[in-house]
Amino acid sequence: MEDSAKTRADTEIILVPCAYTDRIGCRIVQRAVELAAADTPEVATAEPADCPKGPGKFVIAVDASSACKASEELEKCGARPSATVSAPEVLAREGLVRPGVDVRGRVDELAEALADAIRESLTEVLEEVRERGRYREEMAPVMKRFQGIWGKVESLPSPNGVPEAKEQSAAELLAKRARNLFVRFDEVVPPSRWAEPHDLFQDALLCIAYASEGWAAGDSDRWEQNMEKARVQVKPLLRRLEA
Repeated sequence: MEDSAKTRADTEIILVPCAYTDRIGCRIVQRAVELAAADTPEVATAEPADCPKGPGKFVIAVDASSACKASEELEKCGARPSATVSAPEVLAREGLVRPGVDVRGRVDELAEALADAIRESLTEVLEEVRERGRYREEMAPVMKRFQGIWGKVESLPSPNGVPEAKEQSAAELLAKRARNLFVRFDEVVPPSRWAEPHDLFQDALLCIAYASEGWAAGDSDRWEQNMEKARVQVKPLLRRLEA
C-alpha cells in the first residue's frame, strides 16, 4: 500500500488489511481496502505495525481468514481496533463464496463486494469523525478561554494564609470565570464517544472554581484537593482535542 506517515497522522480513520501474502483471501482484502479508501478522503490505510495509536483514531481491521487476521496483528502491536470486518463472513453472507468453490478468477468481483461492506461499516464512523470536526470548531473559543483561566490558576502558589485584598479579588474573579465557562459547556454537544471526557472536563471547571475560592480564603486543603482533581479530569478531553 502506498501511503505516507503524514497522511496517516492527519487522518482519523485508518483501514488496516491483513498482512499481505499471496493467498487469494489476502489479495481480495488488499484490493477491497484500496477501493474503499480511494473514494473516501477521510480514510487512510496502514500496516498493523505502522498504525497510529491513540484515542483520536478509528482503526478498522479487515481480516482475510481465520489464519490471517489484521485484528490480531493490531492487538499484538498495542493498537486495539475500533471495528473489524471479516472478509469470509461478508462474502458468505452475500452468497458470493461457498466451501470448495474456486474464486481465483473472481478477485475483482469479490473485492468490490467487500469494499461495499467496508464503506457501509464506515458510515457511522464517518459521521462521528465529522461530528468531531464540528465539535473542535465550536470548542476552539471555549478552550481559548479555558487556557487563559487555567494558566493563571496553575501559576498561583500554594496558599499561606488569607491573601491580600487585591490577590483575593483576582482569585475570586478566576472562580467566577470558571463557573461561567462551566455554563458555556452546556451549549456545546460533544460527539457520542467524547461525551464522558466532555462531562469530566466540565466538572473540572467547578473544581477550578472551588480551588480558586479556596485560595482566596487561604484554605490550602480546598485549594490542593480541587486542583489535583481538576488536573486529572481535564486530561482525557485535552488528549482528544490535541490528537
